[in-house]
Amino acid sequence: MKYMKWPEINLKCLRGICAGLFAALVLAGCASSPESGPEQAGTAPFRFPGQEPIPVVTPPVGQGPAPRSPAVLLGVGELITVSFSDLPPPGLPDHKERIREDGRITLPYNVTVLAAGKTAGKLQQDIRNEYVPKFFVNLTVTVKTEERVFFVGGEVKNPGRQYYSGEMTVLRGVQSAGGFTDFADRTRIEITRSSGQKFKVNWKKAIKDSKLDLPVFPNDLIDVRKKRW
Repeated sequence: MKYMKWPEINLKCLRGICAGLFAALVLAGCASSPESGPEQAGTAPFRFPGQEPIPVVTPPVGQGPAPRSPAVLLGVGELITVSFSDLPPPGLPDHKERIREDGRITLPYNVTVLAAGKTAGKLQQDIRNEYVPKFFVNLTVTVKTEERVFFVGGEVKNPGRQYYSGEMTVLRGVQSAGGFTDFADRTRIEITRSSGQKFKVNWKKAIKDSKLDLPVFPNDLIDVRKKRW
């Protein structure tokens, strides 16, 4: 019987230990691989005993940043109130005016400003720039709007006041009122502006050509006529 010497035994033991450690490292690497199922499912990664777990936050599927609301722009026919503050006495009185067809308003000192197509904040800044420093050293401007509505009457399913949320056309306005009744003459839709101007819209033509679908502004009236029998 052949006996191994002590150094040879130590060498073989060391080789065995090294092989075992190498295998353990390979298995640990596979467990933490990006292709591993549990970690991909949102579980906490491997940690040593006593180590605090690292929370894994997985956002719900299909959810991202909340969409930004579109800016609300002022429109023709809308009634706005402009207030002036931070002025020496006697100051300036509040100015109330509907935005004209040209999109402008005329303020004290015969200052004319384009209002349509702007947000209230942008209009405030533009008005201030017209007065400072030409008329005043300092000035704070506040623009307020009334409730933004338009009206739909005649042969629609839900006639009455409709909330004006932004861009609107005659056909969209009719749809917001529930659509046409069975007695509606779709070729005779009349829109009346807050200024008194009247326009005709033919649904059959406007549905094919969007240019014929006229815009609707706050306080406009859409009237759908009844069929002629």
